[in-house]
Amino acid sequence: MPVVSAINLKGGVGKTSLCLHLAGALALGGRRVLAVDNDPQSSLTAGFLGAQPTRQLDPAGTIAAVYAGDDPLPSAVVRPTGFDRIELLPGSRFAVGFNIPHPHRAPHGDQARLREFLEQVREAYDVVLINCPPNLHMASWAAMAASDAFLVPVQPEDFGAQGTQDVIESATGVRAVINPGLALAGYVVSMFQARRAVHQAYVEHLKASHGSAVFAATVPEAADYAEAVTARKPVGFHKPRGAAAKAIRAVADELVARLEAMAAGRAGEAA
Repeated sequence: MPVVSAINLKGGVGKTSLCLHLAGALALGGRRVLAVDNDPQSSLTAGFLGAQPTRQLDPAGTIAAVYAGDDPLPSAVVRPTGFDRIELLPGSRFAVGFNIPHPHRAPHGDQARLREFLEQVREAYDVVLINCPPNLHMASWAAMAASDAFLVPVQPEDFGAQGTQDVIESATGVRAVINPGLALAGYVVSMFQARRAVHQAYVEHLKASHGSAVFAATVPEAADYAEAVTARKPVGFHKPRGAAAKAIRAVADELVARLEAMAAGRAGEAA
């Protein structure tokens, strides 16, 4: 089943929010989702469990055990979230030591640890979503090494767009070194305000530069997303009939369509 990473060198562009709410939208659409918190800040885990419970997690029950090379049983580190069809591989601040710079120089075994773990479990899910830290060190590299595709969330302003070229260059390195099948799922514009001329101009520029790689669906700036996080819920479970939930469903539907098209293309090439 497809493994998808959310990657951007820039922080604050909506990676964690996208993974949390996408997991909810996919699950409400009937898909089994594994949410992987690959960021030592562990914000995705806190989004499901709360900040203090996240901090109190035994690292042996988190992604830190995967990166430590402990070869944990999936049942020891994958846990329920309380939401139907969503399970979580929690993050941990104790994983920060693994997130070294220049990951392409690391031993191949280190680069492949997350991939090897996910190979054990991915068939139990319809989608695996990996939330990554705002850097391109080992955690992001290992996520792309484990992924079929990656998403690039971008904020529709100049500062929010910084780092996208670095992501593409890093992905090129991953393809050359460890995962030649890694594909770009697309750019997802987050925190979009349709009435802002600068946002409209940014999206037009992004589409002119990247064409169909830019998602047609966008994630609007909406209070419902923050309220849902405060309630420890994906927005689709928090306000299922709201505009914010509808918007994230559109992103989820487009992601699924893109992943299915990629899978069909690979099948055609193999035939």
